Amino acid sequence: MKMILDAILNQYSYVEQEMELPSGISFYKHKDKNIASYFIVNDIDCRKFEDDETSMKNVIARLEELYSRSKTSQTESLKIRIQNSFANNKEASQIDKNTSAIYLIQLSDMKKMSQYRNMVFAIEESPNYFKRYVIPYTESQAKSLKYTIDNYDERTINDILSDIANNEDEYYKLLEAKNIGSEYEFVIRLFSKIPFLQYKFKADPVPLAIENDILQKIDGKLQEYHTAIQTKTCNIEHLIELERDIVIEDESLDEELNSLLGGDK
Repeated sequence: MKMILDAILNQYSYVEQEMELPSGISFYKHKDKNIASYFIVNDIDCRKFEDDETSMKNVIARLEELYSRSKTSQTESLKIRIQNSFANNKEASQIDKNTSAIYLIQLSDMKKMSQYRNMVFAIEESPNYFKRYVIPYTESQAKSLKYTIDNYDERTINDILSDIANNEDEYYKLLEAKNIGSEYEFVIRLFSKIPFLQYKFKADPVPLAIENDILQKIDGKLQEYHTAIQTKTCNIEHLIELERDIVIEDESLDEELNSLLGGDK
């Protein structure tokens, strides 16, 4: 998962800073020194205790505890380590109001996340130290997306993610909760959680003229009959011949009539 997030951050000119940090934690800053924007990424594998709400809360709260340790603590706080990595004090002083934290929460099943909605809301709404974004995911989602990205290495990751998000069939499945845990759901979550990630909308095709739309939806014989009755030099014998070839079962007619009348099929 970290490789996917690395690719996203790198496309938007964020680079990981080399420093000694606790396991699973990374720090990113913008390449442009005039842009004060920083991200702390905390990748947490919660699969072993995903049914234990207390353990979930404790492991997620660890980042804030590490960040805010007092000066009297035996271990240097995460905030101090990050500030010491900056080239000048002016840049270091901007860290609190310009830092966001992305929590990558690995689960074995995305349906587990439904029991932690309130917890996620509390984390993201916390006013302490930095803005927070919680992104739950499964190993299969991360592997599937990485495979897709690797097979389109000539395109930007933003374009790849946008193409996946533009899948209309998957969109309707997600509305009906039929593809929870899919690659599509994961990509939609990335767009909703990563503040700078820009979704490229697919332009809707120009609607077909009604006439063309009708012709596409009727079968060959009906299409030929439809075209014939529109001509000014319509041949009655030809129409009768075409009508003989158009067979509509009584059962089909009954179904259509019932549908139009609002009855049961």
